[in-house]
Amino acid sequence: MMKVVMPETMRKLDKQAMQDFRVPGTVLMENAGKAVADAVDRAYQKQCFTSKKVYIFCGKGNNGGDGFVAARHLKNKGFSVEIFIPEKKESIAGDALINLTILEKMNVSLNYIFSNEQLSRVYDLLKKEDGNFALIDALFGTGLKGDIEGRYKEVINLINKTKGYKVAVDIPSGICGRTGKVLGEAVKADETVTMGLLKPGLLLYPGAVYAGKVTVADIVMPVDLIEEIGPEGILLNEDFIKDLFIPYPPNVHKGFFGKVFIIAGSKGLTGAAALCALAAQRSGAGLVTLGVPESLTAVFEVKLTEVMKMPLPDQGGCISLEALDRALEFSQKVDVVAVGPGLSTNENTKKFIREFVINCKKPLVLDADGINAFQKHPDLLRGKEGDIIITPHSGELARLLNTVPLEIEENRWQKVVEAADEFNCTVVLKGARTLIKSPSSPVYINPTGNPGMATGGSGDVLTGMIAAFLARNREPLKAACAGVYIHGLAGDIAREKKGEFSLIAGDILDNLPEAFKRIF
Repeated sequence: MMKVVMPETMRKLDKQAMQDFRVPGTVLMENAGKAVADAVDRAYQKQCFTSKKVYIFCGKGNNGGDGFVAARHLKNKGFSVEIFIPEKKESIAGDALINLTILEKMNVSLNYIFSNEQLSRVYDLLKKEDGNFALIDALFGTGLKGDIEGRYKEVINLINKTKGYKVAVDIPSGICGRTGKVLGEAVKADETVTMGLLKPGLLLYPGAVYAGKVTVADIVMPVDLIEEIGPEGILLNEDFIKDLFIPYPPNVHKGFFGKVFIIAGSKGLTGAAALCALAAQRSGAGLVTLGVPESLTAVFEVKLTEVMKMPLPDQGGCISLEALDRALEFSQKVDVVAVGPGLSTNENTKKFIREFVINCKKPLVLDADGINAFQKHPDLLRGKEGDIIITPHSGELARLLNTVPLEIEENRWQKVVEAADEFNCTVVLKGARTLIKSPSSPVYINPTGNPGMATGGSGDVLTGMIAAFLARNREPLKAACAGVYIHGLAGDIAREKKGEFSLIAGDILDNLPEAFKRIF
Protein backbone atom coordinates (compact mmCIF):
# COMPACT_ATOMS: atom_id res chain seq x y z
CA MET A 1 0.00 0.00 0.00
CA MET A 2 1.43 3.36 -1.02
CA LYS A 3 0.33 6.20 1.22
CA VAL A 4 -0.38 9.63 -0.20
CA VAL A 5 -0.34 12.77 1.94
CA MET A 6 -0.87 16.45 1.39
CA PRO A 7 2.29 18.60 1.30
CA GLU A 8 1.40 20.26 4.61
CA THR A 9 1.13 16.82 6.24
CA MET A 10 4.63 15.95 5.01
CA ARG A 11 5.95 19.23 6.39
CA LYS A 12 4.31 18.40 9.70
CA LEU A 13 6.07 15.02 9.69
CA ASP A 14 9.40 16.73 9.01
CA LYS A 15 8.78 19.06 11.93
CA GLN A 16 7.84 16.19 14.25
CA ALA A 17 10.95 14.27 13.25
CA MET A 18 13.10 17.26 14.17
CA GLN A 19 11.25 18.27 17.35
CA ASP A 20 10.03 14.98 18.85
CA PHE A 21 12.78 12.64 17.62
CA ARG A 22 15.63 15.20 17.54
CA VAL A 23 16.49 14.35 13.93
CA PRO A 24 18.53 17.35 12.68
CA GLY A 25 17.20 19.07 9.57
CA THR A 26 20.62 18.62 7.98
CA VAL A 27 20.18 14.83 8.26
CA LEU A 28 16.85 14.91 6.42
CA MET A 29 18.35 17.21 3.79
CA GLU A 30 21.39 14.95 3.46
CA ASN A 31 19.24 11.89 2.84
CA ALA A 32 17.03 13.76 0.36
CA GLY A 33 19.97 15.11 -1.62
CA LYS A 34 21.71 11.74 -1.71
CA ALA A 35 18.53 10.13 -3.04
CA VAL A 36 18.47 12.66 -5.89
CA ALA A 37 22.15 12.05 -6.66
CA ASP A 38 21.54 8.29 -6.70
CA ALA A 39 18.65 8.77 -9.15
CA VAL A 40 20.90 10.76 -11.48
CA ASP A 41 23.61 8.10 -11.22
CA ARG A 42 21.09 5.35 -12.03
CA ALA A 43 19.93 7.30 -15.09
CA TYR A 44 23.55 7.61 -16.19
CA GLN A 45 24.11 3.86 -15.74
CA LYS A 46 21.02 3.23 -17.91
CA GLN A 47 22.50 5.60 -20.49
CA CYS A 48 19.67 8.12 -20.32
CA PHE A 49 22.65 10.41 -20.95
CA THR A 50 26.28 9.41 -21.49
CA SER A 51 28.38 12.35 -20.33
CA LYS A 52 29.07 12.84 -16.62
CA LYS A 53 27.88 16.43 -16.68
CA VAL A 54 25.18 17.68 -14.30
CA TYR A 55 23.64 21.15 -14.19
CA ILE A 56 21.67 22.00 -11.06
CA PHE A 57 19.20 24.88 -10.65
CA CYS A 58 18.75 25.69 -6.96
CA GLY A 59 16.35 28.01 -5.15
CA LYS A 60 16.96 29.64 -1.79
CA GLY A 61 14.93 27.24 0.39
CA ASN A 62 15.23 23.64 1.51
CA ASN A 63 14.53 22.39 -2.00
CA GLY A 64 17.64 24.24 -3.13
CA GLY A 65 19.47 22.77 -0.13
CA ASP A 66 18.59 19.27 -1.36
CA GLY A 67 20.12 20.29 -4.68
CA PHE A 68 23.33 21.43 -2.95
CA VAL A 69 23.62 18.06 -1.21
CA ALA A 70 23.00 16.24 -4.50
CA ALA A 71 25.80 18.30 -6.07
CA ARG A 72 28.29 17.20 -3.43
CA HIS A 73 27.45 13.51 -3.83
CA LEU A 74 27.57 13.70 -7.61
CA LYS A 75 30.96 15.43 -7.55
CA ASN A 76 32.23 12.68 -5.29
CA LYS A 77 30.93 10.15 -7.84
CA GLY A 78 33.07 11.76 -10.52
CA PHE A 79 30.46 13.97 -12.20
CA SER A 80 31.22 17.45 -13.45
CA VAL A 81 28.77 19.66 -11.55
CA GLU A 82 27.70 23.24 -12.22
CA ILE A 83 25.08 25.10 -10.16
CA PHE A 84 22.85 28.01 -11.15
CA ILE A 85 21.12 30.07 -8.45
CA PRO A 86 18.59 32.81 -9.38
CA GLU A 87 19.08 34.44 -5.95
CA LYS A 88 21.63 36.45 -4.01
CA LYS A 89 23.73 34.38 -1.66
CA GLU A 90 22.53 36.54 1.25
CA SER A 91 18.99 35.18 0.81
CA ILE A 92 20.10 31.58 1.49
CA ALA A 93 20.00 30.53 5.13
CA GLY A 94 19.71 27.59 7.53
CA ASP A 95 20.51 24.05 6.43
CA ALA A 96 20.67 25.13 2.78
CA LEU A 97 23.43 27.65 3.59
CA ILE A 98 25.41 25.00 5.47
CA ASN A 99 25.47 22.81 2.36
CA LEU A 100 26.19 25.74 0.05
CA THR A 101 29.22 26.63 2.17
CA ILE A 102 30.51 23.06 1.82
CA LEU A 103 30.28 23.36 -1.96
CA GLU A 104 32.27 26.58 -1.87
CA LYS A 105 35.04 24.74 0.00
CA MET A 106 34.91 21.98 -2.62
CA ASN A 107 35.30 24.53 -5.43
CA VAL A 108 32.05 23.50 -7.13
CA SER A 109 31.07 26.00 -9.83
CA LEU A 110 28.39 28.32 -8.42
CA ASN A 111 26.66 30.83 -10.70
CA TYR A 112 24.26 33.48 -9.40
CA ILE A 113 22.06 34.45 -12.35
CA PHE A 114 19.90 37.57 -12.40
CA SER A 115 19.82 39.18 -15.86
CA ASN A 116 18.40 38.04 -19.20
CA GLU A 117 21.92 38.23 -20.56
CA GLN A 118 23.14 35.74 -17.96
CA LEU A 119 20.19 33.45 -18.69
CA SER A 120 21.00 33.57 -22.39
CA ARG A 121 24.58 32.50 -21.68
CA VAL A 122 23.32 29.60 -19.56
CA TYR A 123 20.98 28.52 -22.35
CA ASP A 124 23.77 28.70 -24.94
CA LEU A 125 25.95 26.57 -22.67
CA LEU A 126 23.28 23.89 -22.28
CA LYS A 127 22.35 24.00 -25.96
CA LYS A 128 25.91 23.11 -26.93
CA GLU A 129 25.65 19.89 -24.94
CA ASP A 130 22.75 18.78 -27.17
CA GLY A 131 20.91 17.02 -24.34
CA ASN A 132 23.77 14.77 -23.27
CA PHE A 133 23.66 15.75 -19.59
CA ALA A 134 21.52 15.61 -16.46
CA LEU A 135 19.66 18.63 -15.15
CA ILE A 136 18.34 18.83 -11.59
CA ASP A 137 15.39 21.07 -10.77
CA ALA A 138 15.76 22.15 -7.11
CA LEU A 139 14.05 25.53 -7.39
CA PHE A 140 10.78 25.10 -5.50
CA GLY A 141 9.28 22.32 -3.39
CA THR A 142 5.69 21.54 -2.46
CA GLY A 143 5.21 24.71 -0.40
CA LEU A 144 4.90 26.99 -3.42
CA LYS A 145 2.09 29.54 -3.12
CA GLY A 146 0.88 31.56 -6.07
CA ASP A 147 1.91 31.55 -9.71
CA ILE A 148 5.55 31.61 -10.73
CA GLU A 149 6.52 34.79 -12.54
CA GLY A 150 9.47 37.06 -13.23
CA ARG A 151 13.01 35.67 -13.16
CA TYR A 152 11.96 32.20 -12.02
CA LYS A 153 9.49 31.92 -14.87
CA GLU A 154 12.31 32.70 -17.29
CA VAL A 155 14.52 30.10 -15.64
CA ILE A 156 11.82 27.42 -15.92
CA ASN A 157 11.24 28.29 -19.56
CA LEU A 158 14.99 27.87 -20.11
CA ILE A 159 14.97 24.47 -18.38
CA ASN A 160 12.05 23.26 -20.51
CA LYS A 161 13.76 24.33 -23.73
CA THR A 162 16.82 22.20 -23.03
CA LYS A 163 17.10 18.53 -23.99
CA GLY A 164 18.87 17.07 -20.96
CA TYR A 165 17.58 14.32 -18.67
CA LYS A 166 15.65 16.31 -16.07
CA VAL A 167 15.24 15.20 -12.44
CA ALA A 168 12.95 17.19 -10.16
CA VAL A 169 13.49 17.35 -6.39
CA ASP A 170 10.30 16.38 -4.49
CA ILE A 171 7.95 17.87 -7.12
CA PRO A 172 8.54 19.69 -10.43
CA SER A 173 8.88 23.40 -9.67
CA GLY A 174 5.61 25.13 -10.46
CA ILE A 175 3.30 22.16 -9.81
CA CYS A 176 0.79 22.47 -6.96
CA GLY A 177 1.41 19.63 -4.53
CA ARG A 178 -2.29 19.44 -3.61
CA THR A 179 -4.00 19.53 -7.00
CA GLY A 180 -1.41 18.90 -9.71
CA LYS A 181 -2.23 22.27 -11.30
CA VAL A 182 0.45 24.28 -13.10
CA LEU A 183 1.11 27.49 -11.15
CA GLY A 184 1.98 29.81 -13.99
CA GLU A 185 4.88 27.77 -15.36
CA ALA A 186 6.32 24.39 -14.39
CA VAL A 187 9.34 22.22 -15.06
CA LYS A 188 8.58 19.19 -17.20
CA ALA A 189 10.75 16.47 -15.67
CA ASP A 190 11.72 13.02 -16.87
CA GLU A 191 11.87 11.81 -13.27
CA THR A 192 10.83 13.13 -9.88
CA VAL A 193 12.39 12.01 -6.61
CA THR A 194 9.82 12.77 -3.93
CA MET A 195 10.66 12.65 -0.25
CA GLY A 196 9.10 10.29 2.29
CA LEU A 197 5.60 9.84 0.86
CA LEU A 198 3.70 10.52 -2.35
CA LYS A 199 1.79 13.80 -2.77
CA PRO A 200 -1.45 14.21 -4.75
CA GLY A 201 0.10 16.70 -7.18
CA LEU A 202 2.42 13.98 -8.50
CA LEU A 203 -0.52 11.68 -9.30
CA LEU A 204 -3.20 14.07 -10.54
CA TYR A 205 -3.08 15.60 -14.00
CA PRO A 206 -1.44 17.67 -15.35
CA GLY A 207 1.10 17.25 -12.52
CA ALA A 208 1.51 13.55 -13.32
CA VAL A 209 2.70 14.43 -16.84
CA TYR A 210 5.19 17.01 -15.56
CA ALA A 211 6.53 14.61 -12.90
CA GLY A 212 7.49 11.82 -15.29
CA LYS A 213 8.68 8.68 -13.51
CA VAL A 214 8.14 9.09 -9.75
CA THR A 215 10.52 7.59 -7.19
CA VAL A 216 9.71 7.77 -3.47
CA ALA A 217 12.91 8.33 -1.51
CA ASP A 218 13.41 6.98 1.99
CA ILE A 219 14.89 9.94 3.86
CA VAL A 220 15.14 7.83 7.04
CA MET A 221 12.13 9.41 8.68
CA PRO A 222 11.42 7.63 12.01
CA VAL A 223 9.31 4.60 11.09
CA ASP A 224 6.84 5.28 13.91
CA LEU A 225 5.89 8.57 12.30
CA ILE A 226 5.27 7.00 8.89
CA GLU A 227 3.27 4.09 10.29
CA GLU A 228 1.13 6.23 12.56
CA ILE A 229 0.15 8.82 9.99
CA GLY A 230 -3.35 8.34 8.65
CA PRO A 231 -2.99 8.61 4.86
CA GLU A 232 -5.12 11.15 3.05
CA GLY A 233 -4.82 8.97 -0.02
CA ILE A 234 -3.81 5.48 -1.11
CA LEU A 235 -2.42 4.58 -4.53
CA LEU A 236 -4.02 1.32 -5.64
CA ASN A 237 -1.79 -1.54 -6.71
CA GLU A 238 -2.21 -5.15 -7.74
CA ASP A 239 -1.52 -6.62 -4.30
CA PHE A 240 -4.13 -4.37 -2.70
CA ILE A 241 -6.74 -5.41 -5.28
CA LYS A 242 -5.93 -9.10 -5.00
CA ASP A 243 -6.48 -8.99 -1.23
CA LEU A 244 -10.05 -7.74 -1.79
CA PHE A 245 -11.09 -11.12 -3.20
CA ILE A 246 -11.58 -13.98 -0.78
CA PRO A 247 -11.16 -17.58 -1.97
CA TYR A 248 -14.36 -19.60 -2.28
CA PRO A 249 -14.95 -23.30 -1.49
CA PRO A 250 -15.40 -25.62 -4.48
CA ASN A 251 -19.02 -26.52 -3.65
CA VAL A 252 -20.57 -23.17 -4.54
CA HIS A 253 -23.58 -22.41 -6.74
CA LYS A 254 -24.52 -19.42 -8.88
CA GLY A 255 -26.51 -17.78 -6.10
CA PHE A 256 -23.37 -17.74 -3.98
CA PHE A 257 -21.74 -15.26 -6.39
CA GLY A 258 -24.53 -12.76 -6.14
CA LYS A 259 -27.57 -11.66 -8.10
CA VAL A 260 -27.44 -8.39 -10.00
CA PHE A 261 -30.42 -6.46 -11.37
CA ILE A 262 -29.53 -3.84 -13.98
CA ILE A 263 -32.08 -1.23 -15.04
CA ALA A 264 -30.82 0.23 -18.28
CA GLY A 265 -31.41 0.97 -21.93
CA SER A 266 -33.78 2.97 -24.11
CA LYS A 267 -34.52 3.40 -27.79
CA GLY A 268 -31.19 4.10 -29.51
CA LEU A 269 -29.17 3.28 -26.38
CA THR A 270 -29.49 -0.49 -26.12
CA GLY A 271 -25.72 -0.95 -26.41
CA ALA A 272 -25.07 0.70 -23.04
CA ALA A 273 -27.36 -1.78 -21.31
CA ALA A 274 -25.80 -4.75 -23.09
CA LEU A 275 -22.24 -3.72 -22.25
CA CYS A 276 -23.15 -3.23 -18.59
CA ALA A 277 -24.87 -6.63 -18.31
CA LEU A 278 -22.05 -8.51 -20.06
CA ALA A 279 -19.46 -6.78 -17.85
CA ALA A 280 -21.34 -7.90 -14.74
CA GLN A 281 -21.28 -11.46 -16.00
CA ARG A 282 -17.61 -11.32 -16.96
CA SER A 283 -16.86 -9.97 -13.47
CA GLY A 284 -18.22 -13.00 -11.71
CA ALA A 285 -21.86 -12.24 -10.92
CA GLY A 286 -23.79 -15.48 -10.52
CA LEU A 287 -27.04 -14.22 -12.04
CA VAL A 288 -27.66 -11.05 -14.05
CA THR A 289 -31.14 -9.76 -14.89
CA LEU A 290 -31.53 -6.80 -17.21
CA GLY A 291 -34.61 -4.63 -16.77
CA VAL A 292 -35.36 -3.02 -20.14
CA PRO A 293 -38.15 -1.15 -21.91
CA GLU A 294 -40.81 -3.68 -22.83
CA SER A 295 -40.96 -2.55 -26.45
CA LEU A 296 -37.23 -3.28 -26.86
CA THR A 297 -37.21 -6.77 -25.33
CA ALA A 298 -36.79 -8.50 -28.68
CA VAL A 299 -33.61 -6.51 -29.35
CA PHE A 300 -32.04 -7.73 -26.10
CA GLU A 301 -33.15 -11.31 -26.68
CA VAL A 302 -31.00 -11.25 -29.80
CA LYS A 303 -28.05 -9.31 -28.30
CA LEU A 304 -27.70 -11.27 -25.05
CA THR A 305 -27.79 -15.02 -24.47
CA GLU A 306 -26.78 -15.62 -20.85
CA VAL A 307 -28.43 -12.51 -19.39
CA MET A 308 -32.02 -12.78 -18.22
CA LYS A 309 -34.40 -10.01 -19.26
CA MET A 310 -37.22 -8.32 -17.44
CA PRO A 311 -39.56 -6.28 -19.66
CA LEU A 312 -40.63 -3.07 -17.94
CA PRO A 313 -43.51 -0.79 -18.97
CA ASP A 314 -42.25 1.94 -21.26
CA GLN A 315 -43.32 5.00 -23.15
CA GLY A 316 -41.77 5.68 -26.54
CA GLY A 317 -38.93 3.24 -25.89
CA CYS A 318 -38.06 4.69 -22.45
CA ILE A 319 -38.89 3.06 -19.11
CA SER A 320 -41.88 4.82 -17.57
CA LEU A 321 -43.03 5.52 -14.03
CA GLU A 322 -45.54 2.68 -14.39
CA ALA A 323 -42.59 0.26 -14.12
CA LEU A 324 -41.89 1.30 -10.53
CA ASP A 325 -43.85 -1.34 -8.61
CA ARG A 326 -42.61 -4.22 -10.74
CA ALA A 327 -38.98 -3.09 -10.53
CA LEU A 328 -39.12 -2.56 -6.77
CA GLU A 329 -40.74 -5.97 -6.23
CA PHE A 330 -38.06 -7.74 -8.24
CA SER A 331 -35.26 -5.80 -6.52
CA GLN A 332 -36.11 -7.61 -3.29
CA LYS A 333 -34.94 -10.87 -4.88
CA VAL A 334 -31.43 -9.68 -5.78
CA ASP A 335 -28.30 -8.52 -3.96
CA VAL A 336 -27.43 -5.37 -5.91
CA VAL A 337 -29.17 -3.04 -8.36
CA ALA A 338 -27.38 -0.94 -10.99
CA VAL A 339 -29.34 1.95 -12.49
CA GLY A 340 -28.52 4.27 -15.34
CA PRO A 341 -26.68 3.11 -18.48
CA GLY A 342 -28.59 4.31 -21.54
CA LEU A 343 -31.83 5.09 -19.67
CA SER A 344 -32.23 8.50 -21.41
CA THR A 345 -33.18 11.89 -19.98
CA ASN A 346 -36.88 11.38 -20.63
CA GLU A 347 -38.77 13.21 -17.86
CA ASN A 348 -41.01 10.25 -17.10
CA THR A 349 -37.96 7.99 -16.88
CA LYS A 350 -36.23 10.42 -14.53
CA LYS A 351 -39.25 10.32 -12.21
CA PHE A 352 -39.07 6.53 -12.25
CA ILE A 353 -35.36 6.61 -11.40
CA ARG A 354 -35.82 8.96 -8.45
CA GLU A 355 -38.72 7.00 -6.98
CA PHE A 356 -36.95 3.68 -7.49
CA VAL A 357 -33.70 4.84 -5.85
CA ILE A 358 -35.52 6.42 -2.89
CA ASN A 359 -37.58 3.29 -2.21
CA CYS A 360 -35.12 0.52 -3.11
CA LYS A 361 -33.76 -1.26 -0.03
CA LYS A 362 -30.82 -2.95 -1.74
CA PRO A 363 -27.29 -1.64 -2.41
CA LEU A 364 -27.24 0.55 -5.51
CA VAL A 365 -24.78 1.54 -8.23
CA LEU A 366 -25.82 4.74 -10.03
CA ASP A 367 -24.25 5.79 -13.32
CA ALA A 368 -24.97 8.15 -16.21
CA ASP A 369 -28.72 8.86 -16.44
CA GLY A 370 -29.17 7.30 -13.01
CA ILE A 371 -27.14 10.24 -11.68
CA ASN A 372 -28.55 12.85 -14.05
CA ALA A 373 -32.05 12.19 -12.75
CA PHE A 374 -31.00 13.87 -9.49
CA GLN A 375 -29.53 16.97 -11.12
CA LYS A 376 -32.32 19.22 -9.90
CA HIS A 377 -33.06 17.09 -6.84
CA PRO A 378 -29.72 16.43 -5.10
CA ASP A 379 -31.51 16.59 -1.74
CA LEU A 380 -33.28 13.31 -2.58
CA LEU A 381 -29.97 11.58 -3.20
CA ARG A 382 -28.54 13.15 -0.05
CA GLY A 383 -31.34 11.68 2.04
CA LYS A 384 -31.02 8.16 0.69
CA GLU A 385 -30.14 5.58 3.33
CA GLY A 386 -28.16 2.43 2.68
CA ASP A 387 -25.18 1.46 0.54
CA ILE A 388 -24.89 3.45 -2.64
CA ILE A 389 -22.10 3.98 -5.19
CA ILE A 390 -22.24 6.79 -7.73
CA THR A 391 -19.87 6.80 -10.70
CA PRO A 392 -19.93 10.31 -12.24
CA HIS A 393 -17.56 11.91 -14.70
CA SER A 394 -16.76 15.56 -14.06
CA GLY A 395 -19.82 16.84 -15.94
CA GLU A 396 -22.24 14.66 -14.00
CA LEU A 397 -20.67 15.53 -10.67
CA ALA A 398 -20.71 19.22 -11.57
CA ARG A 399 -24.46 19.03 -12.12
CA LEU A 400 -24.95 17.35 -8.75
CA LEU A 401 -22.80 19.91 -6.93
CA ASN A 402 -24.24 22.86 -8.88
CA THR A 403 -20.94 23.93 -10.38
CA VAL A 404 -19.13 23.59 -13.72
CA PRO A 405 -16.95 20.71 -15.02
CA LEU A 406 -13.81 22.88 -15.05
CA GLU A 407 -14.17 23.45 -11.31
CA ILE A 408 -14.35 19.68 -10.79
CA GLU A 409 -11.35 18.97 -13.02
CA GLU A 410 -9.15 21.59 -11.37
CA ASN A 411 -10.03 20.36 -7.87
CA ARG A 412 -10.70 16.65 -8.32
CA TRP A 413 -9.37 15.61 -4.93
CA GLN A 414 -11.33 18.26 -3.06
CA LYS A 415 -14.54 17.61 -5.01
CA VAL A 416 -14.58 13.83 -4.57
CA VAL A 417 -14.17 14.38 -0.80
CA GLU A 418 -16.94 16.96 -0.85
CA ALA A 419 -19.31 14.69 -2.79
CA ALA A 420 -18.72 11.65 -0.57
CA ASP A 421 -19.52 13.71 2.52
CA GLU A 422 -22.39 15.60 0.90
CA PHE A 423 -24.24 12.51 -0.31
CA ASN A 424 -22.98 10.03 2.32
CA CYS A 425 -22.02 7.49 -0.32
CA THR A 426 -19.07 6.01 -2.19
CA VAL A 427 -18.08 8.25 -5.10
CA VAL A 428 -16.13 7.10 -8.14
CA LEU A 429 -14.98 10.24 -9.93
CA LYS A 430 -14.09 8.93 -13.36
CA GLY A 431 -11.37 10.36 -15.56
CA ALA A 432 -7.60 10.32 -15.92
CA ARG A 433 -6.59 8.98 -12.51
CA THR A 434 -10.05 7.99 -11.30
CA LEU A 435 -10.57 8.80 -7.61
CA ILE A 436 -12.65 6.71 -5.19
CA LYS A 437 -13.89 8.03 -1.83
CA SER A 438 -16.27 6.93 0.91
CA PRO A 439 -17.24 9.26 3.79
CA SER A 440 -14.81 7.69 6.27
CA SER A 441 -12.06 6.55 3.92
CA PRO A 442 -8.93 8.05 2.38
CA VAL A 443 -9.05 8.96 -1.30
CA TYR A 444 -8.05 5.97 -3.42
CA ILE A 445 -6.16 6.81 -6.62
CA ASN A 446 -6.22 4.46 -9.59
CA PRO A 447 -3.05 4.21 -11.72
CA THR A 448 -4.41 1.90 -14.45
CA GLY A 449 -6.08 2.94 -17.70
CA ASN A 450 -5.16 4.97 -20.76
CA PRO A 451 -6.55 7.66 -23.11
CA GLY A 452 -7.94 5.04 -25.50
CA MET A 453 -10.58 4.23 -22.88
CA ALA A 454 -12.14 7.67 -23.35
CA THR A 455 -14.81 6.18 -25.59
CA GLY A 456 -18.56 5.63 -25.45
CA GLY A 457 -19.54 2.59 -23.42
CA SER A 458 -16.43 2.44 -21.26
CA GLY A 459 -18.35 3.70 -18.22
CA ASP A 460 -21.14 1.18 -18.82
CA VAL A 461 -18.62 -1.65 -18.59
CA LEU A 462 -17.32 -0.19 -15.32
CA THR A 463 -20.83 0.01 -13.84
CA GLY A 464 -21.45 -3.67 -14.53
CA MET A 465 -18.13 -4.64 -13.00
CA ILE A 466 -18.69 -2.66 -9.80
CA ALA A 467 -22.20 -4.09 -9.44
CA ALA A 468 -20.84 -7.64 -9.77
CA PHE A 469 -18.11 -7.07 -7.18
CA LEU A 470 -20.60 -5.46 -4.81
CA ALA A 471 -22.88 -8.47 -5.16
CA ARG A 472 -19.99 -10.77 -4.28
CA ASN A 473 -18.43 -8.96 -1.30
CA ARG A 474 -21.14 -6.51 -0.13
CA GLU A 475 -18.59 -3.76 0.60
CA PRO A 476 -19.08 -0.64 -1.58
CA LEU A 477 -15.59 0.82 -1.21
CA LYS A 478 -13.85 -2.47 -2.00
CA ALA A 479 -16.15 -3.13 -4.94
CA ALA A 480 -15.49 0.34 -6.35
CA CYS A 481 -11.70 0.06 -5.97
CA ALA A 482 -11.60 -3.39 -7.56
CA GLY A 483 -13.87 -2.36 -10.40
CA VAL A 484 -11.91 0.76 -11.29
CA TYR A 485 -8.48 -0.91 -11.10
CA ILE A 486 -9.37 -4.03 -13.11
CA HIS A 487 -11.36 -1.98 -15.63
CA GLY A 488 -8.25 0.12 -16.26
CA LEU A 489 -6.05 -2.97 -16.40
CA ALA A 490 -8.29 -4.54 -19.04
CA GLY A 491 -8.04 -1.30 -21.01
CA ASP A 492 -4.25 -1.40 -20.74
CA ILE A 493 -4.19 -4.99 -22.00
CA ALA A 494 -6.42 -3.96 -24.90
CA ARG A 495 -3.98 -1.15 -25.71
CA GLU A 496 -1.10 -3.66 -25.79
CA LYS A 497 -2.97 -5.64 -28.43
CA LYS A 498 -4.67 -2.93 -30.50
CA GLY A 499 -3.15 0.40 -29.56
CA GLU A 500 -4.98 3.40 -28.11
CA PHE A 501 -6.32 4.90 -31.32
CA SER A 502 -8.75 2.10 -32.22
CA LEU A 503 -9.72 1.02 -28.71
CA ILE A 504 -13.48 0.69 -28.04
CA ALA A 505 -15.49 -0.31 -24.97
CA GLY A 506 -15.98 -3.82 -26.31
CA ASP A 507 -12.20 -4.29 -26.24
CA ILE A 508 -12.20 -3.58 -22.50
CA LEU A 509 -14.94 -6.15 -22.05
CA ASP A 510 -13.13 -8.73 -24.20
CA ASN A 511 -9.93 -8.37 -22.15
CA LEU A 512 -11.50 -8.74 -18.70
CA PRO A 513 -10.61 -12.46 -18.55
CA GLU A 514 -6.94 -11.64 -19.20
CA ALA A 515 -7.05 -8.89 -16.57
CA PHE A 516 -8.39 -11.31 -13.96
CA LYS A 517 -5.72 -13.85 -14.90
CA ARG A 518 -3.02 -11.24 -14.30
CA ILE A 519 -4.47 -10.32 -10.90
CA PHE A 520 -4.88 -13.88 -9.68
